[in-house]
Amino acid sequence: MKKIKRNLVLFFLALVGVAPVSASFDSFKVPSSSSIRKEILDDWLLPSLDELRTKAPEIHRNETGQEFQVRLEETDGFFAVIIAPKVEAEVEVYTENGVEVRVEDEYPADSSGSWVLIKNSKTGQIEKIKMYFTASSNMYIQFSPEKTALGKNSKKTLGDFIIDDLYACKGVKIGIPVEFLYTASFREVFLMTEKTFPWKYADCQKGQFHSKFQMIGVIRKNMGRFVYLEDSCFDEKGELINISDGQKKNLQGEEIENLKDKLPLDDAGFLKWVIDGLVIPVAGNGLYRQPLVVKTMNYNSVGLGGILDEKIDLSFTLDWCRNLAAAAFSLSSGRNYFWNEAGVDVNIEPFASVVCDKGNSQTPGYIKNSGYKISILPALLQVLSSLEPSYCYLAAVKTSFREQGLPEFFAFNKCALLLPFYDDNGRFNCVVFEGGKEYTLKNFIESNENAFVHLSRVLSSSKFYPEP
Repeated sequence: MKKIKRNLVLFFLALVGVAPVSASFDSFKVPSSSSIRKEILDDWLLPSLDELRTKAPEIHRNETGQEFQVRLEETDGFFAVIIAPKVEAEVEVYTENGVEVRVEDEYPADSSGSWVLIKNSKTGQIEKIKMYFTASSNMYIQFSPEKTALGKNSKKTLGDFIIDDLYACKGVKIGIPVEFLYTASFREVFLMTEKTFPWKYADCQKGQFHSKFQMIGVIRKNMGRFVYLEDSCFDEKGELINISDGQKKNLQGEEIENLKDKLPLDDAGFLKWVIDGLVIPVAGNGLYRQPLVVKTMNYNSVGLGGILDEKIDLSFTLDWCRNLAAAAFSLSSGRNYFWNEAGVDVNIEPFASVVCDKGNSQTPGYIKNSGYKISILPALLQVLSSLEPSYCYLAAVKTSFREQGLPEFFAFNKCALLLPFYDDNGRFNCVVFEGGKEYTLKNFIESNENAFVHLSRVLSSSKFYPEP
């Protein structure tokens, strides 16, 4: 049986080995364990769990001399053969002299180039094969045999593309038995799935985020000047005004002195300050307030939403973000556009369902005038960083409220600036600024749990001078 499987694998390699490599593949530069897996096929990939338990981890080198560790790991009901490349990691070591930082060799199961074979502990059947190909461990591809009606593995293989526990594609049919992937290289797998997997979501070319870094640097230099002041923004002339009515801010002598050389803004005013930084170098002045408060959605006047909107302005930050983004687009294009003409709404649908222990569950994509569940932001922004790397995003946050005597309702009452990017090592990151304060994306999501976020895209620029 082992000999038959081995011959099938080698026959597959002969078929795909002559295929040309595309330019898209070259950008991944994934460490290859294909030659190692050919060597250890009979010793590690085909034996039973009982046989593998007698084996200690081994170090092997590929054809270029790069080290990989081969090891067994067991979990409840499953076991995995892991082939992971060596990486150097800084670790904190506690010694009698205190904490020291040392560089040690590690072999993570989810680093770029890691290959993981997972089998059922009782039956020995293949459950899936995972392949990691980026510096972000939350993005990987996996393959599994299609199950028959009796729960057995068929000869058909299904492939998935996963980003942060969300399926970018699921159950794509691959025209080979799953065993053929035992020794297939990432190059060969890429060629097999080039037309069926959304590889464009993983395109993290370097040098595309310079303008974002420029904006982040300028904002950070001004961080010490921000003072939160409710209902405040600068008008087109740099005068401090109320966002609510457009009137000049009524500050007294001591307040004026305390705010000298400061930027007294709330989170909406901060976003206008940012967009003014893109507008002023071109137009010579900032944006007018009035067009920014124009309604972008309407509620039924006799319904609960309409009644509440008259008192609370349920869509304030949604309107503000859309209109700011449309104003920036209009300036760059040389023609005036309303928000619904400027293409500023982010409404892509890159995910079908979410990965969970009990199977798959549907995850809501874009909902008109509401946006996305905040929990999918990491995966969504990672995709956007690949599809439109020059854009940053104005995020309008929709949260729930309860008032005495009224049912629960939702309102857009917060907003922030999101600047996603890949660093020089290919790792995804996102800087968040809210009301003049900087947050990690994780902090931003945790502080707005269960909220919805609507994104409006704005083209970033190195010519960013946000002085009122």
